[in-house]
Amino acid sequence: MTSASPADAAIRPSAPNLVRSIQYLRGVAALAVVVFHAADRAGGSFGVGAAGVDVFFVISGFIMWVVTSGRPPHPGVFLLRRIERIVPLYWLVTLATAALAIAAPMAFPAMRPTLAHVGQSLLFIPHVAPDGLIAPLIVPGWTLSYEFFFYLIFAALLFAPLRLRAWLVSGCLLALVLARPLGDPSNALWATFTDPILLEFAAGVWLGWAWSNDRLPGPAVAGLLIAGGLGALAWTAVSGVDVAPARLLLWGAPAALLVTGCVAIERHLGVPAWPAMQRLGDASYSIYLVHGLAISAVVRLLRPLADLPPPVTFGASLVVGVASGLVVYAVVERPLSAWFSRSTPRVAPIAPRP
Repeated sequence: MTSASPADAAIRPSAPNLVRSIQYLRGVAALAVVVFHAADRAGGSFGVGAAGVDVFFVISGFIMWVVTSGRPPHPGVFLLRRIERIVPLYWLVTLATAALAIAAPMAFPAMRPTLAHVGQSLLFIPHVAPDGLIAPLIVPGWTLSYEFFFYLIFAALLFAPLRLRAWLVSGCLLALVLARPLGDPSNALWATFTDPILLEFAAGVWLGWAWSNDRLPGPAVAGLLIAGGLGALAWTAVSGVDVAPARLLLWGAPAALLVTGCVAIERHLGVPAWPAMQRLGDASYSIYLVHGLAISAVVRLLRPLADLPPPVTFGASLVVGVASGLVVYAVVERPLSAWFSRSTPRVAPIAPRP
């Protein structure tokens, strides 16, 4: 499995008081996933790029905590905001993909958009696809099943006292993971909603608690956390270790170290404004959802050029994958977000401390 899901941007990207380190990490995580897929389609390998998903899950837990740790919204309002953020663009991309696959099946030979497959994909229900994998129609959507499940748990516990909420959220997620051996691993719902990767959301929640309560480590320790997280990820890349059996340890823990270090650095030292990185973070969800289709289109267009060097295919895939996401963000996602912002109330954004 692979992506950011970067569906966690509860902080408006254009807000002047946004947590910049989180925004930049969203962009880097999305870019890592694009590199992962571009390298794979060019015949290479950059497996550690898929760890961008783990970074996004930690970020999601962090943001859900900090935007509700003051005066929390009603659970229904909270979920409505999450739906506004995730569903419209995902549905548009999914339905457009299904229509293209039906209209031009030879162009999408791996896709079989049956009614059940499309319906369950739209509703974020984990299921076995026609190809035998547990995946929605557009593969990056697998992370959204985890995201929405986490949102449901988090929303249900918004009534709990703030002093207990982080414990209850992490306790629920841990209980599900511990129950995993008791169920059927071939059942898509059970396999998804007891996956240890859920604990990455809990790590983000506790990081949000540390941010809100000014309990983050100092700059020196933060630097060591960043170095440790990046070093651990690099080790998995060069060692060839099979990450799947211990993803939480090999990618989830380094992702948590990286995000914690970056947030702590911002808390104590601040982070400069980098417009290019901010824009990449703004568009990370769009990039995540559409880059796979864009890369597939590039590969098919270049296929007649059999002697084309793999680096050219990789470069073209990377550029088009990112560019397509930036365009979709500007043309579709941003206008949709603006419309929803005008139509429903918002949680006040958090302000980074200098």
